[in-house]
Amino acid sequence: MIAVDLHSHSLASRCGVHTVVEMLTRARDLGMTALAITDHGPALGGRLNSVFFERLLDPVPGVRLLKGMECNLDESPGAIDLPLDYLRYCDVVLVGLHANTPKGRSAADYTDLLVSALEANPFLDVVTHANSREYPLDYRRLARASRDLGRAVELNNSKVALGRVAPAVTESLIAACIREACPVVVASDAHTLDEVGRDEAIRSVMSSMHFPEELIINRTAEEALAFIERRRPLKLAHSAADN
Repeated sequence: MIAVDLHSHSLASRCGVHTVVEMLTRARDLGMTALAITDHGPALGGRLNSVFFERLLDPVPGVRLLKGMECNLDESPGAIDLPLDYLRYCDVVLVGLHANTPKGRSAADYTDLLVSALEANPFLDVVTHANSREYPLDYRRLARASRDLGRAVELNNSKVALGRVAPAVTESLIAACIREACPVVVASDAHTLDEVGRDEAIRSVMSSMHFPEELIINRTAEEALAFIERRRPLKLAHSAADN
């Protein structure tokens, strides 16, 4: 079980089926410290609103609400779909390749898009579900760039648990993170209540490959929250209010 899960979706994502309060209540009942609600950006139909970011303050006693978003890439190098008005309220900002990005390109092209986004947007924290069959990547280059830029690569439980990617692809991503000493975040990518905080599928693969625990940013609640606080000034510096 993940103490601080940095990737989950509510009804505000078209693919989520529960409210923010329901997701947080599940996390509290599991004994988790915090859950990040990271709904999809507008390019993928995410229904983000100012009330969530500006006015919702820990609605479920006993578990901390972390606010964030899973951004999508634009066709322009470095461009993402995060509304900067919300950035100052974000605890964590994710980015990943999703259905709005055309399929059928090379691993070099997709890696260029992700690395460009990281370079252009210093407030981006984590690259999500890089182990995708639709979007091949140069894992060593991504891991090296993420490490050098102070970011993390996500090791996604749902992709493995739901059998949505060949085991060899996930193993290649993990091997690249080990070889490049790239920090990682273990996350559930929960879309339903029974997925909140889950990590056993990806942890099984990590264990079989002897993944170094010291590379896991959220191996403890304290370390996960410290990562968020270290990176908060970058969000404040680039928020719309300061531009």
